[in-house]
Amino acid sequence: MSYTQDNFQEWIFLIADKMDAFTGAFASRHHLTADYSIRSLDDIEQWIFRTYPTIQHLREDPETLDLLTVYIGETFRKHIGGKWMMDTEDQKNAYYMMPVLTSPDFCGEVYKAPRTFATAAIPRKKGNYISTILKNNMEDMGIPVKG
Repeated sequence: MSYTQDNFQEWIFLIADKMDAFTGAFASRHHLTADYSIRSLDDIEQWIFRTYPTIQHLREDPETLDLLTVYIGETFRKHIGGKWMMDTEDQKNAYYMMPVLTSPDFCGEVYKAPRTFATAAIPRKKGNYISTILKNNMEDMGIPVKG
């Protein structure tokens, strides 16, 4: 989905509702753990690549991709902080017009792009790709990784 600054602000406003839907009915219907834990990212990642054989299949389901983007992002925020933003000006930015997390506290890559984590998990079929990214970020930031 392509965003404008106006509908991005609406997207931000609806995060709580989307997370209620995802952690409630969606997670229940698909037998997913959605408790914002690092381990939940593995559960969701495995569901992603069992459900969507290719990245294109997931992109063809924009509502689910949006929910996954928000859930992954909110899980990252719980563990490493950051705020949602969208670059609407620099067309050369790889994340131009895409919701990402950013923080002056982030090490290395200044943007965390949950949407790309969800899609990139499909061809990798690791089952812990997304959680490994989070754990690596936590370690880089000096945040203890528990569990």
